Formats: sequence, C-alpha cells, structure tokens
Amino acid sequence: MNKLYIGNLNDNVTAEDLAKTFDDYKIPYTGQFLMKTGYAFVDCPDDQWAMKAIEAFSGKVELHGKRIEVEHSVPKKQR
Repeated sequence: MNKLYIGNLNDNVTAEDLAKTFDDYKIPYTGQFLMKTGYAFVDCPDDQWAMKAIEAFSGKVELHGKRIEVEHSVPKKQR
C-alpha cells in the first residue's frame, strides 16, 4: 500500500508546500498531491518509501504552525 494520507494540515498549506517538504527530506512521490481542506493524499513509489515518509514526517514536521500526521491511506470500504 503506497498511498499516503497527510492530515492535520493548516488550511493555508498548498501542494507546493508538501512537494517542497518531501523534496527537502528526499522522499520520492509519484503524481500530484490531492489536496482537500485539512488533509491531502499522495502516492509513493513503493511501500518502503511510504514507511520512510511516515517515520520522517508523522508528528515531527510542522507546516504553517501545525504538526502534520502521515499514515497509510485506507479505502472507505475498509475503515
């Protein structure tokens, strides 16, 4: 499972902010960030990179005054 959920985002966070954060930490992603109010989704190339993103970002990285949460995205039917 390579799709990530990125939560606890400030309303002012943009896809460019997230792309810069991933680039700064040298975490690759595929495609574009799907932005919603307060959260976003993105794909990683494989599960290893997804786990590295979770470990690097979740609760540790702050964007626009809020610590972001990163976890595997779970389809609605499986929640």
